[in-house]
Amino acid sequence: MGKWLIAAFAAAMVAMFVLFAAAMGSNPPPKFDAGQLLPGSVPPEYEAWVIKAGSMCAEASPPLIAAQIEVESGWNPQAVSPAGAEGFSQFMPYTWPTYGRDEDGNGVVSPFDPADAIMAQGRFDCAAAEQGKKDLEARRITGDLTDIMLVSYNCGYGCILDRGSPYGTSGGAESDSYPAKVKAALPKYILTLTGPSAPGIAAGGPFGLNVVAAAVAQQGLPYAWGGGNADGPTRGVSDEGGAADAHGDFGKVGFDCSGLVIYAVAQASNHQVVLPHFTGYQLTDPRGQPVPVDALAPGDVVFPAGGAPQHVAIYIGDGLVVAAPESGDVVKIQPMAEAVGSNPDARRFG
Repeated sequence: MGKWLIAAFAAAMVAMFVLFAAAMGSNPPPKFDAGQLLPGSVPPEYEAWVIKAGSMCAEASPPLIAAQIEVESGWNPQAVSPAGAEGFSQFMPYTWPTYGRDEDGNGVVSPFDPADAIMAQGRFDCAAAEQGKKDLEARRITGDLTDIMLVSYNCGYGCILDRGSPYGTSGGAESDSYPAKVKAALPKYILTLTGPSAPGIAAGGPFGLNVVAAAVAQQGLPYAWGGGNADGPTRGVSDEGGAADAHGDFGKVGFDCSGLVIYAVAQASNHQVVLPHFTGYQLTDPRGQPVPVDALAPGDVVFPAGGAPQHVAIYIGDGLVVAAPESGDVVKIQPMAEAVGSNPDARRFG
């Protein structure tokens, strides 16, 4: 299926969630940000870092981080500019030490390390945005906050102070055109709220679409082994030296695959259906109605076939699921065949 169709379908799910959140009143699930990253729009090995960097502050969203990387380096982690800027996010050597950290724990802090560079970029953007808000409030500068942040990234915050705004000649023609270039690249990375019309969602029904809405709202949260309950994401637990410990899941707040299902079904049922936190028990839970593959509907819970599943996902339609795949990954939309196979066992709750 083409990216445009994935984007359109995912957009419909997001639109559903916005209606759902409004209907839930004073205690809705966490709101899904319309500026979230379009699934599949960035190289998969960098997606989690882009989402993480784009979650530091509201002004530097995941799509904006991605668009900047495209403009800065064209997604080339070894890029070096004629001026000496280095890596994915094109940091100058004298600026890098302020923002660079060993984000992926490999013992190296380098602008040529994508994880380090992407997170440093988010850190820089958020610092510039925060200073910009203060100076706008104090009327020391004028202009659009996003432009202020982007021009600061290109030529330093001193350019903003020299100009009194992000517009002018200080910093040169490149700085003048930089915000426009980033904004031009931005749409391809955004999961928008526009798309096919979708039925309204209200507390109490339709159940399956409420399951989808609650789960899609968690997109971008980290996988955390043992994480997640009926009320939302929780801290992961140790697996005694296994893959989860190797990825530091015990220090993350998020969901594992079954925790995401617990949360989504509990939200859709107003906590009337709270499933156990084990995929095998979810498959055999008597409250679940078996569903053949050719009758799958949004909100159905799908498992790899065979009767002893080690994974679970939530079907959202058109061959797609939302799931928490594995340690080191994030909650995301992906093809059902990739997540649980093309002939899964399925259960319908509610």
